[in-house]
Amino acid sequence: MKKILAFALVVVAVLTMAGCMGTGAKPTTATDPAEPDKIVYTNYDNSLEGLCNYLDDLGYMVFDYDASKDEAGEATIKMQADMIGADKGYKSNYYYGRDKWAVEVYYYKDTTSDMYKEAQSGKFVLSEEIDNGSFEITVNGNFAIVVHEAKDGEERKAQIIEAFNAFYPTAK
Repeated sequence: MKKILAFALVVVAVLTMAGCMGTGAKPTTATDPAEPDKIVYTNYDNSLEGLCNYLDDLGYMVFDYDASKDEAGEATIKMQADMIGADKGYKSNYYYGRDKWAVEVYYYKDTTSDMYKEAQSGKFVLSEEIDNGSFEITVNGNFAIVVHEAKDGEERKAQIIEAFNAFYPTAK
């Protein structure tokens, strides 16, 4: 009797998991813009959401987060930005071609904080005890970006950073 009950519970668990998985959504894909020369940073708000929309239009991020409702989309989530001293941030996971990319953008209200200064150094260390507890970060004014590039994606990463630095550029 116990074996039959255990087997029935396993079957129910498997069927429940299969139902939760659904048919599987297609991965979100970034595409190159038709007319990239017409995408100018001054057409966007000088805000974190403006930066995200700018990078999205350039094909360097997929921004589908509804900030007015505080709701994540399929590709974009809200980050726990205070872990790096930022006020808010978003992370976009997407495919470009066959490669998986992730782009994180952050907004720092206080540009005098120690954590902001650490971000300005170009390398941020979350924890000395964790393997890969540090990452490259680029700062432009009140904004910061972290690009997790695909294998052999250095050229595209450089393009993303260049576009980021062109968004309401500050004297460096």
